[in-house]
Amino acid sequence: MSDTKPSVLIIGGGAFGCSTAYHLACRGYDSVRVLDRFEAPSHDAASTDLNKVVRADYPDAIYGRLGLEAMKVWESKTSFLKNLYRKCGWIRSASPQDTAWLKAAYKTGRDLGFTQSKWMKGEEIRSAWPEISGQLGDWENLWNPEAGWVPSAQALVSMTNAARKEGVEFTSGLDGDVRKLLYDDSHKCVGALSRSGKAHFADTIIVSTGAFLPELLEAKEESIAVAGCVGILKLTPAEMETYKNMPIVDEAVGGLLFPPDEHGMLKIVTNRGITNYAYSPVKGASVTHGFNAHPADGIPIEMEKRLRDFLREVLPELAEREFFTTRMCWDSSTKDYHYRICPFPETKNLYVATCGATHGFKMMPVIGKYVVDMLEDKLPDHLVAAWSWKSGKAPEGEMLYPHPQDHDDLGDLTGWKRSNRNLSPPSRALRANL
Repeated sequence: MSDTKPSVLIIGGGAFGCSTAYHLACRGYDSVRVLDRFEAPSHDAASTDLNKVVRADYPDAIYGRLGLEAMKVWESKTSFLKNLYRKCGWIRSASPQDTAWLKAAYKTGRDLGFTQSKWMKGEEIRSAWPEISGQLGDWENLWNPEAGWVPSAQALVSMTNAARKEGVEFTSGLDGDVRKLLYDDSHKCVGALSRSGKAHFADTIIVSTGAFLPELLEAKEESIAVAGCVGILKLTPAEMETYKNMPIVDEAVGGLLFPPDEHGMLKIVTNRGITNYAYSPVKGASVTHGFNAHPADGIPIEMEKRLRDFLREVLPELAEREFFTTRMCWDSSTKDYHYRICPFPETKNLYVATCGATHGFKMMPVIGKYVVDMLEDKLPDHLVAAWSWKSGKAPEGEMLYPHPQDHDDLGDLTGWKRSNRNLSPPSRALRANL
């Protein structure tokens, strides 16, 4: 019996695709290729961002355990991701009517061994961090000192380089820009056709295209492109010194605020997402409104107002500051907030590893291991069930969502067309971090 591993073609070079490629190579797969229209960090990948939160706080033990496993790699002094993790702590807040997720995450964290998390009142936060000058609403606040952030675009480059070092081949440009999948007469997926006209073939095909998924697969009910609207402020050296030790502040409805990075870039994100049905190339699907195709487009006026309202709650002295740059950061989400790591229905040789649901990046160091387990039928039953293709079926029973609010659609929002203050892809703020 041959021990030869099948060849694998991965479409999409974001966090899930690169992690999968790396773990395949580490497990002895010697023919792995990743296709993406861009070199890392891909302009339109959700992970190509200034920074992302790394934490293990979840109401669902699946992601709590996965987060703890990933954090060990982020914190490792020997990993190829070493020195990227900034442990600044994370304050997760919610108004009294929106605390169900928060309380469940606290309980799960305790069950999994978090011993540092604690509840804090607004005055305690302002006493511990005087630079947080806002009133913080009527929020209930959970402080986890073990959490932090990483420069995500830089981390994606490190993951890509590690995979390449293990023998993974990366193809970008027109040859890496996939136009459609290729099938034989039995509806077995055999490869992909790029926009250059080049066909790529492999024994196993994995689609990891995130918010672009419905452009390649019948996925409009399963994968919903959702964007957080990002604003970046450029601080002065004196302001960098003032805010350098503050924690991440993350309020369920208002927004998410990071401390400044070493270049003085301070990022704030809306926690109310937006969809894109109005301008989607796939009828009935929410698909990314990507930066590369629309570099001059910024964020809607309505979302900029939300960002400024949130700043007034936390750092009011910055609330009227002009943004250095803005962008919509798109990811694919699902109705049950679970990833999709599974065979694609009724198609041989075709798998998906995507739908990070706006919380997948932090798992990048380890998520590929589980994708390989799925390919090799080694995935535990509870993960098979959680990450299975559900054809748009809504979850049974009440779900706890971290951001308890409806999305707005891009077609109903204003002021975002050709409003970007910085046209360099993905922006000077990001490139300064690479």
